[in-house]
Formats: sequence, C-alpha cells, structure tokens
Amino acid sequence: MNENQITVVVDAMGGENSPEKTIKGCEIFLNNNSNVKLIIFGKKKLINNDFLNKHSEMINFVHCEEVILDGDKPSSILRSKKESSLRKAIEFIKSKNRIGFVSAGNTGAVTVLSTIILGTLNNIKRPAFCSMIPTSKGFCIMLDLGANKESNENQLLQFSIMGHAFAKIKNISSPKIAILNIGTEEGKGKGYLQEAFNLINKSFLKNDFIGYIEPDQITSGKADVIVTDGFTGNIALKTAEGLSKFITGNFKKIFTKNIINNIAYFILKKDLIKFSNTVNPTKYNGAMVLGLNGIVVKSHGSASPEAFAQALKNCLEFIKKDINKLIIEELKMVNFVNE
Repeated sequence: MNENQITVVVDAMGGENSPEKTIKGCEIFLNNNSNVKLIIFGKKKLINNDFLNKHSEMINFVHCEEVILDGDKPSSILRSKKESSLRKAIEFIKSKNRIGFVSAGNTGAVTVLSTIILGTLNNIKRPAFCSMIPTSKGFCIMLDLGANKESNENQLLQFSIMGHAFAKIKNISSPKIAILNIGTEEGKGKGYLQEAFNLINKSFLKNDFIGYIEPDQITSGKADVIVTDGFTGNIALKTAEGLSKFITGNFKKIFTKNIINNIAYFILKKDLIKFSNTVNPTKYNGAMVLGLNGIVVKSHGSASPEAFAQALKNCLEFIKKDINKLIIEELKMVNFVNE
C-alpha cells in the first residue's frame, strides 16, 4: 500500500440493509472522491460484482465468511467470530498511517474491538463517541454519545480536550466548552460533574470553558463543545433524533391535509426545505470514536446510503487533518493524575 495514499477501510456487512446500503454508500462516496482507496471487508457472494469491477482501480475487496450481528454481545464477540468483517477490518488498520475505518455495525462490538485491537492514545483511558449536533448557529460537538455507560471527572477532562481538538479541525479557532448538567449554577449536579468543572477550569482550556449547560440549551449555539458521560449523551442524542422525526413528520401531515395547506406548502417550500436540511440526520451521520490509536468512524445502523457516504467523507476528513496528532499535542498540555 502506498504510504502517501489515503485509504478508508469499510465493514460492508454492518447495519440494516447491508451490504446493499453500504456498497451504494461507497459508490456515492467514490463518485465525489476519486483520489481515495477503499478496502472493503465482507461476504463476497453478497457483494455486487459489477460495482467491484467498475471501481477496480479504487477498491480492494477482502472476503470474510463471518458477520457480527446487531444482537451479538461484545463479551461473546471477543471469544468468537474472529474472521468477521468487522474484526478483520479493524485489525487491518492497526499501526498504519493515513488510514481509517467505517462501520454501521454493532455499536458495542465496534467500541470493544477497536479499543482492544487499536488501544487508546497516551493519557486517554476510554474512547468517546463524538459527533456534530445541529444548533441555531450551525452545529456543536458533543461527546460522549454512548461509548461508555459511566465516566469520571478525569475522563470528562479528557473528553473536553478531544472535543476541543475536534472543533479545531472544523475550523472553530477558540471553541467554547461546556459540561451538560441539570443546572448552570456551580454546585449543581453529581459530584463527578463538579470535579470535572474544577479540572477543566484549572487546565489550559479555562479561557474557553463556559461552565455548565442545560439540555434545553444544546441547540442554542451557546457552546461549541458539550461534554457528558455516554449514558446521558446517548439519551440526549436519541431524544433529539426522535423529536426531529416527530416535528418533520407532523409537518408532512399538516401540509398534505387539504388543498389550502398544500398551497401554503408551495408558498413556504424554500424555507421548509432549508429547515429540513438543518436537521437532516444524513448531514451529521458518522460519529468518530475519539481517543483511539487509529481513525474509527461509527455510522448509524439505520443510515441511508447517502448517510453512509457522509460517514466515509467524515473519515476522510479526519485522516487528512490528522486529528489524532492534534489531540496528542493538546494532551501534552495537561498533567494528568492517576485515576
């Protein structure tokens, strides 16, 4: 493999409607990115040969007989399915440069296997799912969104540093950082949140730290980076996704109710499309598993082909901008205590 070439490794078998949707996503991605090599891991007999032949100069295919299913438990995966597309793909990217990995598969399996096989960066105890969330000012960055059920104050400090670096590659020069909490006053919330507040406030991030933020302020644009534990972050994310579907679904019902509402739709069509694009989950698909010794991107399991292509695009950006190098540089600015 050319050391200067960027390569994205794909688990073709993970997620709903795969491998059809992942392969279609790869094709959409390749149509817009001609200078990238894809290495696809999956079951040969289930992959469209016409697609592989059409893009033979840009794709290598690796056959894997086993598949990790959504219902498989991470504990059992460690002992079995060692020839699965997910595991073999993660093993392939280990210790290589200018390479990343994308999967829409079992979230627990992606987290556990990538952590064990790749390891974490120095001074990072646990990886975190990090993604962009739409706000009134564009987007904010939020983590952890589900890699960990629990996190302590030291880990939240690590998350804040990783989120700070993530924001910089998104061209936010001085990202404002906040901790998600039930109130904005000092002393509010659980003890580990208060300890995290103190740690961040004493670090090099203090000038960018704005304290606590409440859940109803997530989309306000007040903070560029929102830090939380994975349990809380995952609930917040899924609540927001459900609310978005509820709102857009009801808009459709309202504007198809009668002819007057249909006319109103055509009058407001441009604004409604603009609103829909703002909350479109396709635009934000592809959460990075920050803190690993490698680039790993987790696509939503139910993502459309277009959304999977967006996850591939995100992976390409993280590789090009060398996000881990930036994280390592920022980690050096903090004296971590033993946990």
